[in-house]
Amino acid sequence: MRRALVTGASSGIGEATAKLLASEGYSVALLARRREPLDAVLEVLASSTRSSSPAAECAGSPEASHYVVTCDMTDSASIAAAAKSLAENFGTIDLVVCNAGVGYRAKIEELDDDLLDRVFATNALGPMRLARELLPTLRKSDRPVWINVSSVVGRRGIPGQAAYSATKAALGSFGEALRLEWASEGKSGIAVCTLNPALTATGFFEAQPNPGDLPKPDMAGAAGPMDVASEILALDRQPEPERSLRWKWWLLGALTPIFPRLSDRMLAKKLGGGWKAPR
Repeated sequence: MRRALVTGASSGIGEATAKLLASEGYSVALLARRREPLDAVLEVLASSTRSSSPAAECAGSPEASHYVVTCDMTDSASIAAAAKSLAENFGTIDLVVCNAGVGYRAKIEELDDDLLDRVFATNALGPMRLARELLPTLRKSDRPVWINVSSVVGRRGIPGQAAYSATKAALGSFGEALRLEWASEGKSGIAVCTLNPALTATGFFEAQPNPGDLPKPDMAGAAGPMDVASEILALDRQPEPERSLRWKWWLLGALTPIFPRLSDRMLAKKLGGGWKAPR
C-alpha cells in the first residue's frame, strides 16, 4: 500500500486527488488549514475504504488507513509540527502532492502587502519548507515521488495575476532545482514532478481576492478537479519532470523566452478583456 500526503486536501483538486488515491488503495494523509472540511473528506474516504479508524489532528495510529493533520502553510512552525505529527502517527510517506495554494486577482497598483505575503508564503515558501521537513521520511520510502501542482501561468505570466503567476513560476523553478538535489536521495532517488493545470472548475476563482473586480475567466471547457487528480495518479505511477495540461498554454510558455513579443500578442488575443500587447 502506498502512503500519500495531499496538501490543500479540503476542497478542489486536493479533495479530488485524495478521493481518487483512496479509491486506488492508497493510505492518504489530508492536510489543510481548517479541520472541519478535512473531517468531511475523511468521512468519505473512510466509508469508501470501509475504514473505521479515527484520525486526529495531532494523534492517531500508524495502522489507520487515513489521517488528518491541520497546518498553516504560511507558518514555518506549523509546517514543522505537521511533519512531526505525520512521522509519529502516519509513518513513511511515498507520495507528496503539494497542492495547497491561494490565488490573487489584482493589478500591481491594487496589491495589498499582507495578501501579497500570504500568497507567496502559501504557494512558494510553504512547499520549500514542507520539502525540508519531509525529506527524512521520504528517504525511507522504496519509491518516493514529490508532485508540485503548479499552473500554466507559472510558465507564462498573465496580466491581472502578476503576483499569482510569479509564485507559480517560483514553484516551477523550485521543482527544477529539487529534481537534481534529490536525484541521489534515499534508496534510489526521489522523483520530483511539476504539474501545470490550466483552468479547473473549482471554487478557486470565487475564493481569491479580487479588489478591482477584474473579470473572471471564461470557464467553458475548463477541466474538472478529477481530471487533474487523474494526471497526478498517472505521475505517481510513471513520474516525469513536467507536464502541462493544455498544449496551447505549453506553447505560449515555450515561446516566451524565444519570441516574447509573439507570445504577448497571442496571449492578449486569447485573454481579450481589453488587454493589449506592447508594440
